[in-house]
Order: sequence, then structure tokens, then C-alpha cells
Amino acid sequence: MTWFILIGVLIVVGLVLYWLLVSTEGVYIGRRAVVWMYDITAHKYDGIKQFDDQHERQAIARPLMAALGNQPEPLILDVATGTGRVPLLLLGEDDFHGQIVGLDAAARMLRQAQEKLAQVPASRHRIMLAQGAAGALPFEEDHFDAVCCLEALEFFPNDSTALTEMARVLRPGGFLMTSRRIGLEGRLFFGRYRSRSNLEDYLTGLGFVGVRSHVWQLNYNMITGWKAPAGESQGNRIRQLSS
Repeated sequence: MTWFILIGVLIVVGLVLYWLLVSTEGVYIGRRAVVWMYDITAHKYDGIKQFDDQHERQAIARPLMAALGNQPEPLILDVATGTGRVPLLLLGEDDFHGQIVGLDAAARMLRQAQEKLAQVPASRHRIMLAQGAAGALPFEEDHFDAVCCLEALEFFPNDSTALTEMARVLRPGGFLMTSRRIGLEGRLFFGRYRSRSNLEDYLTGLGFVGVRSHVWQLNYNMITGWKAPAGESQGNRIRQLSS
């Protein structure tokens, strides 16, 4: 009987650890745990994800560019850029002539991104990588034409704070592209799960218009919207990445 109890306890402990470290990637342990986990897996992250370039172009790059069609040289912020997924996608588009800031909290993920970008001549002077937290973006308000944040929102200490910061740094009329886990994987984030309508309503409350969601991957919704336009001109907005 004792062995059955011991085995049962080990199974429960194993399931809890799997939930803490794999299913929710350390989010219930704390921000440092999440960053640490991404740092130690940075060297094999792309191999784990196995992104499909064609699907990525159709689902991410082309919609972003279509939304920014009236901006000849858009300035884009990619929050939780990881190994440079979005910057590399955009640089691969012949008709993209903008600039991108890729921000991530994990230094080793950024190092992987830098190594990949170093092999792309077009990245020089068009991409800046920065280490920082989504909950306190180190940029002035109304600064970016678009903000992208993929497969990361549920891992931030506070998604409300992160979304508020994204709204702050977007210029009026700017485009937001983000994602949220759905289904069983999403509901495993106890106390942090947002339904589709809840997230859409929250973004609307932040001042976004045209908020839409659609299934993007098996376990993710893609959510997009525009920051409500303002009357004043943005023509004098500083666009220098080094400033």
C-alpha cells in the first residue's frame, strides 16, 4: 500500500512540475524563471519551434505589411522578439522598407537573434535589438506605426500592463498584432486565462478599434486592431533608432 501511495505522490509531483515548467513555462514561479528558461533553451529554440517560412509569411509578414500599406517606411516594435522571428520575416519581404526594434527580456535569445541578423546585410541600420521588459517599454508614447507581440502575452507578469504599454507607444492609427493561447493549453493558465471576447473587450477599452480575432495556430488566436486615430499630426515624430 505504501508503494502505491509513493507512486501516486510522485505522479502528482511530476504533473505539477510539468505544468509549472513546460505547460506554463515558469510563469507561476516568477518573471526571472521565465527569462531563465528562455535563456537556457535559446540555442535550440528555433529547432524546437520549427517555424514554416511560407506559413509565417502568410500569417504574419503579409498581414502586417497590408495593415501598414500607407506607410512607406514604417517603424515597428516587436515585443518578445526572441531569436528575431518577426524582424527576419519582414526583412525577407522585398517591398518592406521600414525599421524594426526587437525587444526581449532574455539576453541569450537576443544573442541568437543578433547572430542570425548578422548574416542578413539588409539588417544593418534597419534593426535594433534591445533588452527590456514588456511591462515597462523604454520608448516614448505615440512612437511606433505597429507593435507585434506573438506567443508571449500569457507569459508576462501582467498582461494588462503589457498591453497598456503597447497601446502607449503606438501612434494614433497604429496597428497592433498579438496572440493568445486558447483551448486546454490556454485554460491551464489558471487565473490568467482570457476568453476571446474578454481580450477583445479589454483592447477596445484601451482605445483600440476594429479589434478582430481568428484562429492562427492550433492553440492560438491572433488578435489585431488599430489604436484610435487622433486629430494631431504625427509628422514630426522622431524615427531614429539610435535616439
